Amino acid sequence: MAFLNYKNAFASQVDGSQLDLQRADLFKVVLELPRALGLRWDEHVEFAVEKFPFPDRQKEVIPIKYMQQTNLMIGADAAMSPVEIPVRYAFAQRTAEALEKWFYLIANPLTGGTGLTSAVKCMGEVWWMVPNQAKQEADVSGTPMPNEATMIPGAHYVLEGCWIKGLSFIEADVMANAYVNMKFTLQCDRWYPKNIDSLQFLG
Repeated sequence: MAFLNYKNAFASQVDGSQLDLQRADLFKVVLELPRALGLRWDEHVEFAVEKFPFPDRQKEVIPIKYMQQTNLMIGADAAMSPVEIPVRYAFAQRTAEALEKWFYLIANPLTGGTGLTSAVKCMGEVWWMVPNQAKQEADVSGTPMPNEATMIPGAHYVLEGCWIKGLSFIEADVMANAYVNMKFTLQCDRWYPKNIDSLQFLG
């Protein structure tokens, strides 16, 4: 079973690196690769994500007429807008290869064929990374806690029915001293809390 582990650049502290914490609004996204890709990696493939805009969750309504009144009944899930995820430094790892193979599986540009929807979709999860209060208090008091992470998982959400809707690159400019970054658009059927009773919000 293979995974793609997406995280923003400032969440590296969570994985044991010694980068200083710069922000409090950290997140980590993990997508399980479709089995049809046939990729078997022993470790997570990681790269930096600039943002993860959550789509709106909406319900359709069914109008019911009764005499001179109109009552609205709860309808089906409304289609969610795609999530555009800018990726940085993808070419330093096999992540670009995984995304390309996944996109070919969805729609092959050579043959014009498309993959079976149920075979190309996958599940995913999102964690908000919240400050580890015990670690912060230990840092202030000078008590060493080398094995403790600065950020720990907080609110946990499930991404259901994920697949790549679009794959693109930023402009390649020989005059610019910058990386050529990759961007992919993730389409999700729905997302919801993993456990509604264990959500953690900071306010």
